Order: sequence, then C-alpha cells, then structure tokens
Amino acid sequence: MGHPSVDASHPTNGPTHVIIAGAGPAGLLSAINLLRRNEGVVDGVRYRVTVVDTTLDFGALSPEELKRHRSWMIGLSAHGLSAIKRVPDLYEKYVSDVGVRMVHNVIHLGSKKMKVSADEFGDQYIVDRNYICAALARYLNENFASSCHLERMYGTKILYVDGENHRLLTRSRSGDGHEKEQYVAYDLLLGCDGIRSPARDAILKSHRDFECDVGDIFSKFKAVHIDRPPSVDAGAVHVMPGSMPKMNGIALPETGDKLNVSFGCFCHNVADDALQSDDPKIVAAYVKEHLKAFELLDYDDFAQQWVAQPWNTTGQVHCNFYHSLKVQALLMGDAAHATSPSIGMGMNTALADAAALDELMDQHKDQLTAVLPAFSRERVKEGNALTYLAMNAYSMSMSQGLEMQIRSVMRKVFHGCFPRWVMEEPLATVAKGGKLSAAYDALVQLGRMQAVRKVNDGIRLDHFERSTGMVTHQKERSWLRIGSVGVLMAVATGAFFSHARRA
Repeated sequence: MGHPSVDASHPTNGPTHVIIAGAGPAGLLSAINLLRRNEGVVDGVRYRVTVVDTTLDFGALSPEELKRHRSWMIGLSAHGLSAIKRVPDLYEKYVSDVGVRMVHNVIHLGSKKMKVSADEFGDQYIVDRNYICAALARYLNENFASSCHLERMYGTKILYVDGENHRLLTRSRSGDGHEKEQYVAYDLLLGCDGIRSPARDAILKSHRDFECDVGDIFSKFKAVHIDRPPSVDAGAVHVMPGSMPKMNGIALPETGDKLNVSFGCFCHNVADDALQSDDPKIVAAYVKEHLKAFELLDYDDFAQQWVAQPWNTTGQVHCNFYHSLKVQALLMGDAAHATSPSIGMGMNTALADAAALDELMDQHKDQLTAVLPAFSRERVKEGNALTYLAMNAYSMSMSQGLEMQIRSVMRKVFHGCFPRWVMEEPLATVAKGGKLSAAYDALVQLGRMQAVRKVNDGIRLDHFERSTGMVTHQKERSWLRIGSVGVLMAVATGAFFSHARRA
C-alpha cells in the first residue's frame, strides 16, 4: 500500500477548506449552507467544501436503485422542516414528495385505541432517513457539482484525524480494487460522522476537560415492512405500548401504501422465546395470537422478514461541548448527540444543528473563533436534552411506563379544558417546534424526569450486576407497591377511555 500521500491542493491563503465527515442529514445540509455562503461574494469565495463518507452517493441513484437502500422510517417535524425550508426550493422541489404526511396518532392499549389529531402538532412527515439524504444529495449535486469548490469523496473511510496538524488520514478503494491512503488537510472539520466519530476522538485526545459518554440505549428491536391493513388509516402513526408480552411497538406509514412496523424490548426483560425463534411458523403464530392492535394481511411475510434479520440496537452520546478551536472541529448530529429513536427527534435535531451553524455564521460574520464556541453554547443544552428525554421520558418499567403514558394523555385533556391552570404536555411542545431544553426543564419541574430516571437507572444497574454475576440473590417483590400502582392504573385507565369515547 505504501506511505499515505499528502493532499496539499488548497492554498493557505485561499478560501476556508471545510471537510464534512459524514454525508448524513447534518453533513449534507451543512455542505449546502456553506456553498450558498459563497453566493454574492465579490472578491472570490469563502468556502471550499469536501464531503467524505464511506457509503455511496444516494443522490446519484435512480428511484428503483434507492429502494434497495431503504432505512428506518422516522419523523420529520418542525425542527427539521424549518432547517430545510431555510434553503430556497430545497423543500418544495426535493424533499416534499419523499415522505407521508402524518394525519393523526393512534394510541393502542390492547384492542382499545384513541386517536389524537396531528393538527395540534403542526406539519409532520414520516420519511425514510436515506430518502432524505438522497434528496439533500440531489440538491447538492444539481446546484454545486459543476463548481470547483465542491469535492465529493464517497466510498472513503476516515482512519484518523490528526488534530494537531489539521488533516485527515483517509482510505479509499479504486475501481480496480486497489486501496489508496492519503492525508487531506482542512481549515475546519465538521464531524457529522456518527456515533463512532473519529472527529470526536480527535477532540477527546486534545482536551482533558472534554467529557464524552458513549453507551447503548438498553433495548433491541426489529423492523419489518408490510402492506397496510384496511383497518389502519393511511397517514396514521400507531403507538403500541405493551403491544405484545414484554414488547412495545410502533407502526409508521411508508410510501407505496405500506407500514414500517417495529417492535422492541428492554435488555432486562427480553422477548418471549417464540419471537427469538428462527422458525417463521412459530413467529407467525405468536404474533397472530398476541398482537391485538390490528390484524396483519400476511403473518407469514411478517415472520419471514422477522427471522431474516438480527436484533438491532443503537447507541447514545453525551458531550459537554461540541467544538475545539485547537483541532478546528465541530460536532453535529449523532457524533454529538446520538440518541434512542423513542421520541423521533434524532434527525430533526441534526438538521437543526446545520441550520444553527449557518445562523451563527451570519451573526458572527464567518469568524470561526466566535462561531465555534457559540455553537456549543447554543446546541449542547439541546443535544443533551434530546438524549436524556429519549432515554427517560419513557420508563423501562412496564407498569410505570403505562402509568406515565396515561398521565400524559390526561394532561393533554385537562390542558385543553383548563389551559391557564394545567401545563401543556412537554413533549407535545417539541413536536410543534418548542425547544428540547424547555421540554426537559418542564418535565423536571413536574418531577417526571426524576421519577423515571430513578427507575431506569436502577433497572440498568440491576441488570448489569446480575448479568455479570456481581449479584445472585433473588429480589423481594413489594406487593404494596404493585397494589398501589394497580389502583392508580384503574382510575387513570377509566379516565383515559372515557375521553376516548367522547373523542
């Protein structure tokens, strides 16, 4: 392979060379925003942009080719939509037709259900994450590919970030199979490179006061694509707590009149053996017996997809700052705040990161020494609020989780009747564009965050102690606690379904 070559292609006194590590939503929108900042500049250009990513260019794929790269369906709501709509024509001509507009939510408790109109949350779409990336990449290709100020290094892996010398070591593979390693210099590095971020590693090595925690979300799940049953409204999001024993579920609408259905369990309370079987007949029979929310059109197809995939998991990231003037780097998206998908705000917050950077560039007239620390001041509270909300807005205890879900619905009801006296449900404000940090503060004020965090932290610690053999004795069950929860659940459930009948 030989020694890595050195890229010295940009002059030190020329435009600022920005390397964007990662062609996800945050990286692609940042590339668009930076190149648009060159428009109207009289004496040359401000920025030269290089996008580096291990995958292929989704923007160059045909619709049929893109179907082979489907990902998970996720929400595109106020935070993400406003970030996209800042760019003229990006939403109207590229993004608007890649998703399904959400018309309402349906909350299922067994075979019972209650509809919640999506109008109270504003515009929300359900989209495939890779389709959003493809739309952003198409805009980038069609508007800037002919420019000498954009370079796209797809199929390229970042091996190492040399923060001291402001350069990356990359590896790419040519068409004949030969690998090439080279150093690529930068003036600014945008680390949009996911949970295992080399850009974040460079900051960690350069700052002793950089606190970074990378962990899992303590759950595993599977997702399948099915034809929409007639009983399921088009454009509806179906939330199914306790949908099957030990399992929570969600069904999201897809283009082509399909549903992306996911079921997951927490690590301390894993799915029944039937759902872990590699026999499709066993899985199909189990789902047909236990799933009460709605009937599937083809249980066998569901089961075939289920057994053909491993259990999925993902991680979460907490950082105490997102920038380094020493490394000349900035973290965005999953590199800064990877999160559980439980509140559907991961991609939206990543897109908002890109918009925040562009707005700070305006405020500070492109002075990076001011922009980078300002980005941390503005976004660290939002990113950490995102990860803590996603982990602790919902309980890992089935009984507490159901209790909190019903209390949330009751709060929405009472707020609608007495808005001056009853606080709005905090997570509902996020869906309408409210700040994540404000919702976190409200949940702390209500005591809900502390109560759920105490239970969740206890469950995680107990699972670790028992799975490693640190603790082997059997726990005693508190029947008084179980009885009191049962009484509260009976009262709350009655109020819940009373409202459901009126709605």
